[in-house]
Amino acid sequence: MRTIITKGALACLVYGWLSVAAISAQSPNVSHATALTKEQWRQDLRYLAKELPRRHKNAFHTVSKDQFERAVAAFDAAIPSLTEHEILVGLRRIVAMIGDAHTALAPPQNFHRYPLTLYRFGDDVRVVRTTSNYKLALGARVVGIGSLSIAEATAKVDTLVPHENDQFLRHTDVSLMPLAEVLQALRIVPDLQHAQWTFENANGERFSLQLEAIPQDANVDWLSTLKAVPLYRQRLNELMWFTPLSDSQTVYLNLKVYPDAGTFKRVAEDFWKQVDRSQPKRLVIDVRQSAGGDIIKFQTHLLKELKKRTVFHRQGSLYVIIGRGTISAAMMNSIELRKELNAILVGELTGSKPNSYSENDEMTLPNSRLQVSYSTQYYKLQDQDTPSVMPDKLIEPSWKCTPWDAIL
Repeated sequence: MRTIITKGALACLVYGWLSVAAISAQSPNVSHATALTKEQWRQDLRYLAKELPRRHKNAFHTVSKDQFERAVAAFDAAIPSLTEHEILVGLRRIVAMIGDAHTALAPPQNFHRYPLTLYRFGDDVRVVRTTSNYKLALGARVVGIGSLSIAEATAKVDTLVPHENDQFLRHTDVSLMPLAEVLQALRIVPDLQHAQWTFENANGERFSLQLEAIPQDANVDWLSTLKAVPLYRQRLNELMWFTPLSDSQTVYLNLKVYPDAGTFKRVAEDFWKQVDRSQPKRLVIDVRQSAGGDIIKFQTHLLKELKKRTVFHRQGSLYVIIGRGTISAAMMNSIELRKELNAILVGELTGSKPNSYSENDEMTLPNSRLQVSYSTQYYKLQDQDTPSVMPDKLIEPSWKCTPWDAIL
């Protein structure tokens, strides 16, 4: 398959988006807490309400102190009548009120899900993966969940997403929508085992399916809208990898959540050996799936080495692919590459604000042992305060886009 990185092919080539599933938000991975009394949950909430504003760099940059305290008081009064999963969802909503992506509580891994993988194309939420039992839904638009329209359901789910712009909402809410406990706790559907979902097919015909929830870790045979897996969706178990694309004289580097220092250094060294050996005309660094990590590792092992290789300082020799999942250090490093090395940013707007709260630390709730991350620093990377980093070439995922010549 021939690879092209220029002109009209970019829209489909750089984004083989037809069925990419959104990655979960960057949040601490929490374990399931069991056998707590309602009073113990209330103690955890009160600890959170006291400690989060004290530890955060500026907890009330988006929500007011009064709004936060009133929400905490209402939730505290409700806890005696709530089930455990409803309490967990409520805690996530309280943390998300702070309004930055680094201040978060992840949903427990033992929540159940409806067997759908969703992705946003423009204003549409589409099913990009499902099982054979629900194959009628594959590729269809979601238009309703339970008795609510998709817009009404989205408004409820979005209260659980820690975010600082709409892009990160779009990236993250589709990963929460299929969770059975989330839908029930938000009163989108009445029970935990079954839910009615309404879809619209390519002919504009609406139909409903009664879906059954399954464990998140269930072994599922997925049906996908993908006929071929695009390059950037391959090797998903590797956080950082590269491959030469010899027919286009390109070396492609895929960087997801930054790996540990040893792995980052090793892969980077091998990457530069490949670059120096093959002498490509261009480099592509793909951080569209990247929640970042230690910014210094990128600066030390990639940015510093790029500066030494002046051949890639020319306009059109260095591309960085960004998107709604590009947050934190990945966004910061993308800005550095554009400012310092004339890199061309291609793709969607980022999921982080250039001027925002970051550099997260964590605290542990005393009874449940749930971990809550919070921001400790404020970074101002632009004079103008914009909600996202704007790419030089804006390419938004399109359901109608056919990657005719694309493997990226």
